[in-house]
Amino acid sequence: MADERRTRGNARPGVSIPALSAVLLAAGTGLAQIVLVPIVLAQTALAQTALPSGAGASLATDPILAGPLPGGQDPDTFALRGTNPALSRSLPRAGARPAGGSASRSGARPRTPPQRRTRQPTTAIIRQTTQQDVSDDLRLRPTVQIPVSGLPDIATAGTPLLRRRLDPLDPYAPLGIRAGSLTLYPALQQSVGYDSNPDRSTVRRGSMVLRSQGELRVESDWSSHSLTGELRGGYFAYPDNPNANRPDGDGAMRLRLDVTRDTKVDVEGRYGLSTQRAGSPDLNAQVRDRPLVATYGGTVGVTQNFNRLQVTVSGLVDRQTFENAQLTDGTVLRQDDRNVNQFGLRLRTGYEIRPGFTPFVDTLVDTRIHDFVVDQYGLRRDSDGITVRGGTTFEVSRLLTGEVSGGYLSRRYADSRLRDVTGPVVDGAVTWAATPLTSLRVGASTGVIETIVPGASGIVTRTAVAELTHDLRRNLRLTLTGTLISNDYQGTSIREQGYSAGVKLDYRLNRWLGLRASYAREALRSTAVGSSYHADTYLVGLRVNP
Repeated sequence: MADERRTRGNARPGVSIPALSAVLLAAGTGLAQIVLVPIVLAQTALAQTALPSGAGASLATDPILAGPLPGGQDPDTFALRGTNPALSRSLPRAGARPAGGSASRSGARPRTPPQRRTRQPTTAIIRQTTQQDVSDDLRLRPTVQIPVSGLPDIATAGTPLLRRRLDPLDPYAPLGIRAGSLTLYPALQQSVGYDSNPDRSTVRRGSMVLRSQGELRVESDWSSHSLTGELRGGYFAYPDNPNANRPDGDGAMRLRLDVTRDTKVDVEGRYGLSTQRAGSPDLNAQVRDRPLVATYGGTVGVTQNFNRLQVTVSGLVDRQTFENAQLTDGTVLRQDDRNVNQFGLRLRTGYEIRPGFTPFVDTLVDTRIHDFVVDQYGLRRDSDGITVRGGTTFEVSRLLTGEVSGGYLSRRYADSRLRDVTGPVVDGAVTWAATPLTSLRVGASTGVIETIVPGASGIVTRTAVAELTHDLRRNLRLTLTGTLISNDYQGTSIREQGYSAGVKLDYRLNRWLGLRASYAREALRSTAVGSSYHADTYLVGLRVNP
């Protein structure tokens, strides 16, 4: 017989609901409904009396808990307690005794019978997950980063990581500055030293020299098309000879547009800045300072590939201007009659015999038009020229690459008193990677530049350059340079032969800071009186690559 002693709020039935349900169901469905419904309601009332004040009302009226439990799971399971902490606090754990009460002699514990599902279980799960006011157990859900709105606090934000292309073979290569899809490689250099002949004249007058230089290299990171360029500008300051102060610079920007697989457009802009030396035959006078010479222009070309046949058509526009010179007595020597515009059209046709070997034929037709019809000596210096060259581009196992060509040029002048300029031309540039630490570059060029020397139609210039670099260590590079020049004033007896040689040592402390020391020797021998000179320049400086 069940124990008749009871305590208020802790009464428990002596017979388990499942056992009684089985007996009544065997007796008949109608009898089961009549007996079980009051027992279930009484069980619910007894459970609410064990809850804290107000908890029973919330459980009875909470729409979230009105339906079936998620997945039809038992309230005493871990999944339900982790999903809704309110139930885990209100419902007793398995095997736990009620406070202040005793278990029945039969040892049975009450269990809430499963309720009939009145709606889809998915709906209950969604409501319980999205409408509950307590956070879920982090062990049962992945951690999601909270989205950031606005700018981060400068005091707590770390250094942003920028995607930069690094050269794995050069641990001291500059990183550059990322600007969208472009990478900028600026460089600043300040040097100090001594120059034995700043004027580059026959009379030598040495001076201390301060050299300031800035550079900018641009590279694009586009899936198609390309933008590259190099810009350089500098200034020589001579404290002991201010009249020899001079700027210099050069650069070019190149844009390639890949219209189709076989069609591309190349656009180039270029500039150059230099000065005239005091002993130049074109001045033929003692000047107070060095006049500026500026050259700038551009090229637009279209290249079309027909299988192995490649055809390029380009248009060229260039302009050269000369600054008026101020003589030592204060008078001004006008040179604006030397300003000239050049317009050209180039056709280049090449055929790829095999990969890395493409012979070509290049034809350039151009005309030069001066700002004034006649110069200060009454000569018409406008001219038309044509240059035909044949050569090849080559690549031998990626160690020897370059382009060489040779041909013939002809230039005719509007004034019959000026002799036509004709002769062979040789152009080319070759790079040889002798070893992973040593490389050699050689080049040659031929051209005709303008002059104002009476009786001379033009100056045929021939130049040959060579540069040898060798890495003594990862951060220590030795560079040897050499240049040979030859100037022939057509129609006169003036001939100039010259050379320059130098050695440069670069020691890089890290990716952005380095030391540079250099020595250069220049010499020119001319048949014109007072034009020969030689000079030695020593420089030591600091180079910064931001």
